[in-house]
Amino acid sequence: MNEKPQTDSGKDLESKPGDVPAAAEVDDKSDEGSGLWIDLDIQAKADEVERRIDAHAENYAARANIPGFRKGKVPAEVVKKRYRKLIVDEALTEVIESFVQDRIRKDNLQVVSRPELRDVKYEEGGDLKASVRVEVLPEVKLPDLEQFTVEIPADQLKVKDFDESEQIDHFLEHNQRREPVTDRPVGSGDVVAVKHQAMNLENKRMTPRKPMQVLIDADAQNEITEIEKELTGRSIGAEVVFRRKYPKDHARKAWAGKEMEHHVTIESVNTLVKPDLNEEFLKSLGFDSRKAFLDRLRQEYESQSSKAREERVMGAIAEKLVESAPFAVPETLLRQEMMQAIRQNPGLMHVKNEEEKGRRIAELEALAARNIRFSLLVEAVKTAFGVKVDAEELEKRLREMAESSGVPLKEVRKYYAPAERRNQLMDSLERDKALEILREKVTIKEV
Repeated sequence: MNEKPQTDSGKDLESKPGDVPAAAEVDDKSDEGSGLWIDLDIQAKADEVERRIDAHAENYAARANIPGFRKGKVPAEVVKKRYRKLIVDEALTEVIESFVQDRIRKDNLQVVSRPELRDVKYEEGGDLKASVRVEVLPEVKLPDLEQFTVEIPADQLKVKDFDESEQIDHFLEHNQRREPVTDRPVGSGDVVAVKHQAMNLENKRMTPRKPMQVLIDADAQNEITEIEKELTGRSIGAEVVFRRKYPKDHARKAWAGKEMEHHVTIESVNTLVKPDLNEEFLKSLGFDSRKAFLDRLRQEYESQSSKAREERVMGAIAEKLVESAPFAVPETLLRQEMMQAIRQNPGLMHVKNEEEKGRRIAELEALAARNIRFSLLVEAVKTAFGVKVDAEELEKRLREMAESSGVPLKEVRKYYAPAERRNQLMDSLERDKALEILREKVTIKEV
């Protein structure tokens, strides 16, 4: 029989705010390492701890299911004796947790790590002594932005003049259509529709027959290694069988480290053809004349060019600003940023050359540290200039999002109604305003 009382009093050092015990004495000391770790020491008197123990015993008594007693009628002393260790552990956690949360609020500590319980000293009936370690944000000091100058090579900011012929060609290139090929074999640039099965030569198991699209291009990232070589020169209806040995780090785990026999049947072949810029094509795009199309093409080119230029400017500002403020980066934030970076680069962990892997990880870490520093500097700008977003600005952004996405404003408002999403949008708007302040205050000098 499981006699553990059924309660909902689970604890987590970082999750429960509470009141600091009146009898608690506190002190803090910085870790000698990064300087961003702080040890919060707590001393709670015995009577305060015992009061918490009694409170937990009463709570358990109301829920405990012990043979010989009706549920909810178990004397607190019986519960305290039977589950002494469990109750004491929870009471001690509550005292420590209460202190930590109150200290964070009282001293306005910008904690970025989970509070780590480093040491607990307690004997029955005695005082409690404990130490909790937390990592905090560094002090970030902004330079005088009015006197801050960023030099950028002029050629990096130069915007190329609009070339009508070149931009038309780019547009048509990105709007290619597929046309079926029936009078020739498969060639470079074709898109081939095939039916595919693969057999594991080790256990002779065959996968189900499934459709697959293959781009005939040596640089294409086709799942089957060099399949384009097997299909080039073949015709519709051709059945091709070939084998491939895959490395242990192959993206498709079922093939990794195995030799597979591929069975491929060509179903159809299409070639990509740039459309003619004729009246029919323009109407399909919603333009009633070639001039209207070219006007829009020019507008979009100038808009994108201006945006690219501003991104280069902000990139240069970020680099110079980070260089000017070499504060320590919190280990906790760096770990989080690196975990996300590695998730976004899954192939990195399969790099066999350890020297190459180490170099790439070091590059990612340097970039992660730079991003964290710049984000903290942007937060400092928000604080220094009192950046806030009001209801009118928020509503304006919602309307812009509705207009650009084609989603009804009512639905956009509904999506951002939950507090978490709304706060994320507010943070994004505040960041945009802080970046605008940086752009306005910093002097850009072309050299």
